[in-house]
Parts: sequence; structure tokens; C-alpha cells
Amino acid sequence: MRRQVAALALLGTLLGVGAAAQEGFVLLGRLSATDQEADEGYFAIDQQTMLVVKPGSELHAYLKAQAGKRVRLIVEPAGESE
Repeated sequence: MRRQVAALALLGTLLGVGAAAQEGFVLLGRLSATDQEADEGYFAIDQQTMLVVKPGSELHAYLKAQAGKRVRLIVEPAGESE
């Protein structure tokens, strides 16, 4: 149930900023997760945004190392070459 709520919150956030994604946007805040959440790939930025990443990925390892720190997440459209 908790995962479904987190997924819906993330989906709502992404849909809400869909227009902004055309230009890109920045999220600033403290990255947090309990040990269990971090192991499963769930991270929060200031309790406003939930990130879900694939456990075992490079991004997952990076976010686990950054837990408890202030972070800046930049989301922008990929270039034509990608």
C-alpha cells in the first residue's frame, strides 16, 4: 500500500510539472530515506518529492551515499543525440 501511495505521489508530481519538463527544472532539498526505504530504492527530497530508483544501479548507490545531505536534482530534456 505504501509503495502505491509513493508511486501515485511521484506520478502526480511528474504530471504536475510536465509542462515545466519541456524546459527542465531543479529540485533542492535534503535527501532522506530509512535503511529499508534506501535498500528498496525509495528516497524523499524534503518530504515533497519521492524518487524511486532501481536497486543495485549506479544511481541507487549514489543516492544511498548522499542520504541525509542537501542535494540539487536537475531534470532536463535529453539532447537529440541520445
